[in-house]
Amino acid sequence: MNSTWTATARRLIDKRLWILGYISEDYQGDLRGIDSLRQQSSHIDVYADFAFQLLPNGQFTGQVNMLALQEAHERDIASFILFHNFNGEIFDPQPLRSVLSSTASQRNCIRQMINLLPPKAAGVHVDFEGVEAPYRIPFLSFLESLRAELHNRGLLLTIAIPAKRSEWEAPGYDFAGIGRLCDSITLMTYDEHYAGGSPGPIASLPWMTDTLDYAIRYIPNEKLLLGIPVYGYDWSNEPTRIVPMRDIPNLVAQTNARILWSDPAVEPYFYYWRGRTKHTLWYENELSSKVRLGFVKSYRLRGVAIWRLGYETSRFWQGVASKLKR
Repeated sequence: MNSTWTATARRLIDKRLWILGYISEDYQGDLRGIDSLRQQSSHIDVYADFAFQLLPNGQFTGQVNMLALQEAHERDIASFILFHNFNGEIFDPQPLRSVLSSTASQRNCIRQMINLLPPKAAGVHVDFEGVEAPYRIPFLSFLESLRAELHNRGLLLTIAIPAKRSEWEAPGYDFAGIGRLCDSITLMTYDEHYAGGSPGPIASLPWMTDTLDYAIRYIPNEKLLLGIPVYGYDWSNEPTRIVPMRDIPNLVAQTNARILWSDPAVEPYFYYWRGRTKHTLWYENELSSKVRLGFVKSYRLRGVAIWRLGYETSRFWQGVASKLKR
């Protein structure tokens, strides 16, 4: 490890348990994440700002959420700047192909990332999703070069990786290599059933356990953050929509739905009708999250990563406080 960490990075490293929250905007002027940062600052150690999108030409577009940075700085919450390949609809593999295809384009990408970092950031959070099998090795060498640049500046390299149960799932991600190179790793234990697929649990307990068991074979558990979803999906024959945990009670009241509980998944779900359209909604609530938060202690993990701040309820934070006593 580095002996010359910045003060912010050092403070974070010295914390045994991390509670990380993602900050992102669903629409212009979406302040829900900032509100959570303000109201729950005593629970949050670090946030990752979904700031910069990688374009097919290898450039980045986007901006740092300056309000989040300022609020966090005032409350001693560390900040990671997140770089992603989400184009508004999908995580696009095309920009990753072009960046990873040569050492020169990797270097150029890293130079840009370093230049885009605000002075107060504790490090970078890489959220490059859909890395394809042929780019497994180039992705590692990219991370290795990025790590060298960040560590030279006393900054942390952190990453989000897909939850998988075998080598054959998401083969572009070499867990052992990533576990060696990155300072902290969010295991995205959510979207087991996703917007583009068929209805089902967001993160059933057996699936979550399987993906964790796989991850800790390759990644030091003291580097792992367990992904905690605070949302659900509303599936119907219309486009699937995401429903924040905090909005569920209203939807249930409006539609007179009866909440059901899946024992195998350890997750709630319900059905409702709008006109002739049947809707199926699986989601995480305070109870199901509390069960999942228990994994941090039983697996001796570094902490949790919440997708995303502003979706949760205040009761969710009570669960965090009781399960992750400092």
